[in-house]
Amino acid sequence: MLGLKAIQHAALEGVARDQPVKAIMNRLCLQVERLAPGVICSILSVDPLGKLRVLAAPSLPEDYSAAIDGLLIGPSVGSCGTAAYFGKSVEVTDIATDPLWADFKDLALPIGLRACWSSPIRASDGRVIGAFAFYYRTCRGPSALDRTIVEACINLCAIALEQEERKASIHRLAYFDGLTGVANRAAFEKRGREAVSEAVKNDSSLAIHWIDLDGFKNINDTLGHGAGDAALQIIAKRIADVLRSGEYLARIGGDEFVVLQQAAGKQEEVEALARRLIAAASEPVDFGFGVFTSIGASIGVARAPQDGLALPDLMKKADLALYEAKLAGRRRFCFFDAEIEAHFASRWQLEQDLKLALARQEFELYFQPIVDLAEAKLAGFEALLRWRRPGHGLLSPPLFLDIAERMGLINDIGAWVLKEACTCGASLPHPLRVAVNLSPTQLLKPGFALEVARIVGESKFSPRRLELEITESALFLENSATLACLKDLRRLGISVALDDFGTGFSALSHLRVFPVDRIKIDRSFVQEADKNPETASIIRAITGLARELGVRTTAEGIETEAQLRKLKSLGCDEIQGYLVSRPKPLGAFQNLEELAVGGSRPAKTA
Repeated sequence: MLGLKAIQHAALEGVARDQPVKAIMNRLCLQVERLAPGVICSILSVDPLGKLRVLAAPSLPEDYSAAIDGLLIGPSVGSCGTAAYFGKSVEVTDIATDPLWADFKDLALPIGLRACWSSPIRASDGRVIGAFAFYYRTCRGPSALDRTIVEACINLCAIALEQEERKASIHRLAYFDGLTGVANRAAFEKRGREAVSEAVKNDSSLAIHWIDLDGFKNINDTLGHGAGDAALQIIAKRIADVLRSGEYLARIGGDEFVVLQQAAGKQEEVEALARRLIAAASEPVDFGFGVFTSIGASIGVARAPQDGLALPDLMKKADLALYEAKLAGRRRFCFFDAEIEAHFASRWQLEQDLKLALARQEFELYFQPIVDLAEAKLAGFEALLRWRRPGHGLLSPPLFLDIAERMGLINDIGAWVLKEACTCGASLPHPLRVAVNLSPTQLLKPGFALEVARIVGESKFSPRRLELEITESALFLENSATLACLKDLRRLGISVALDDFGTGFSALSHLRVFPVDRIKIDRSFVQEADKNPETASIIRAITGLARELGVRTTAEGIETEAQLRKLKSLGCDEIQGYLVSRPKPLGAFQNLEELAVGGSRPAKTA
């Protein structure tokens, strides 16, 4: 049949040229209607939720198509809904009386539709993906010509619909996050560029909210990645649920999301959205089995036009503001400003300088004396790191050590400190010891105990005169690797001190599990000991516990004679602090005898 071949050729050419599927289907319907007079043709697809979607019905009233669009397929949903549900052809020769049309005849009869024949459209894997329908204005069934046309056209429709499915799948992969279902980074950048361009054109404002979930890593580490994925899905939905018109959500990677807020003219509107986002992310997540976790979020906000008119610049500034929000304590939002940018530039420069500090030999060790109260004499020194940063003077560890830890430099710096401390310690008279602070990262380094043994041997410093100080946070890790490392160190003859006791996790059970030789009482307790009875009671309990365990105690931060007398009365074994001496280069202590305790207190040094 010449006409049918022309229809087939036109449809296949449209598919090959990647024309819009609706245009192909509309043209096919009109060509079929010319080939089969008295027929009204419609083509519907079935979406992933099982709902009918009108693709083409050029000769049907728009109101009718709108009424059936979105209907859920089922066993008695007209001809098309029923054919799609059962996957079989359905012929209704009288719409007025057929029970399949009981709920829909009032749509069809007023516009002169009396009969309908619908056939399922199947994908190559057998799924029903659509329905091809012929309507008639008289009560009748399909003719032989009708059947021939439909048989040929159904295959064409299946080819076109499957190609559309593939295109939609590619689009989803390209622009939607596979885990949460929200837009991905590529989609956000496309939408964001359009929004910025529109804001410039209309002289309007917009805001970018960069969201980072607080404590998300803990969920992955403790409950597993499956729980982490579930949390991301839940939180993404909660955020999406609080968005309003003109607000667009995307996941840009890991546990980070971004919301584009268009028409953000007033700061109050931007703040209100930030608060809604934090509240949505902070609701407890139920993981089942009675496990609830509240995650929370920090947000950095950048706005156009005041913060820039280019999307990459706005995203960078929102990220900087997010970092500032995290530094400020998390679960809060922060607007970008010039001061944040200056702070970031300063931090970036610090990181670059820190990378080169070891090679440039900019690190130094200062030493603070430790005095034995019972014997009234010098017991040793604590080695304290300093960085003589060019142009910035001498920096103490709180100004750079956390950054070094995050940059992965702490093991190299720690090895230098240990080697330098042992070398300096070898020049001290026996039996003075040297205490060196360790990072938890160093304890977890494979072969760390062997590295310490090598350094001690090369420096010819007795391991029995070396003390390694660890914090309670290191003990909180409480794993076999940490425990094995501490035991190996003690087998070498090295003593272990628990630093800043009372300020960390304070789990006394750790003292039973981990081998320590000394407890160092934190200066925050020491400086209140002579003024606050409750603090004095805590120190007395610590020294009593230490004696029971055979562990010695050192009080840090002694600055006054009153503190000295109090700590001595509370049973503390040793002290260190400004009352004895400020930290200095080891060579500055010309006469070690000056550091001995004379009478009831240690003598001051210049």
